[in-house]
Amino acid sequence: MIKCIIVDDEPNAVALLEKYIARFDELALVGSCYDGVEALSLLRNHTIDVVFLDINMPEINGMELVKMLSPKQRVVFTTAYSEYAVESYEYKALDYLLKPITFVRFTAAVQKILETAQESISPKSKPNWLLIKSGTELLRLNPKDIRWIKGEREYVSIHVDGKKHLMYKRMKELVSELPNTFVRVHHSYIINIEKIEKIIDHKVFIEGEAIPISQTYRSEFMKMINKD
Repeated sequence: MIKCIIVDDEPNAVALLEKYIARFDELALVGSCYDGVEALSLLRNHTIDVVFLDINMPEINGMELVKMLSPKQRVVFTTAYSEYAVESYEYKALDYLLKPITFVRFTAAVQKILETAQESISPKSKPNWLLIKSGTELLRLNPKDIRWIKGEREYVSIHVDGKKHLMYKRMKELVSELPNTFVRVHHSYIINIEKIEKIIDHKVFIEGEAIPISQTYRSEFMKMINKD
C-alpha cells in the first residue's frame, strides 16, 4: 500500500483528488492539508510515500515545502500554473498535473507512482501488469495478453482479444516497460512477437491485422525473430 497526502489550499481541488485517490486500491490517503505548515506536522507523525502538492499556497508554498521532504518521499505537483513545470523536475517530481486535472491524466500519474514503487522493490524487474482506463473502468492488464499497441497522438491503443483500450502514455516510455517479447516495428506500432501469425514482405500479421514494418525498425525486429 502506497501512503499519500494531499497538500492544497483549494477545497474543491482537495475534494477532487480525494475522489480520484479513493478509486485506487493501491493508494491509501493518510490526510489532506490546506497549507504547508499543516503538511509538515502530518509528515512528522506519519510515514508518507507520495505527496500530491500544490505550488501557490500561503505561508509555505509548494516549492519551499518540497525542499523539506525526505529524498524517499516522491512528489506529484498539482497546480494551475504551467510556468513551474521545468523547475519542478529539478526536484525529481514524478509528475506535474495541470488543473483542472482530469481522471485520465491522474491515472497516468498513478501509473508512474506504481512503477516507481515496483522499481524500489526490484529495480531489474518490469511490471507484470499495466493499469489502464477503459471508459469509466480501471483495468489491470497482463502484458502477455496484448497483441499489439498503436500510437495515437498523446495516447496509445492497446489491442487485447479483439478489444481496444486507450492509455495515456508515450510509445517510447511504454516499450521500455514491457517484457522482452515486445518489439517496436514502426513509429506507430509495438507488437508482441508471441502473437505473430505470419510475415509477408514488410508486414507482420496478428489476428488478421496487417501491421507495417518500417525500415527504421526492421533490422532490430529481424534480429529478435531470428534469435527466437
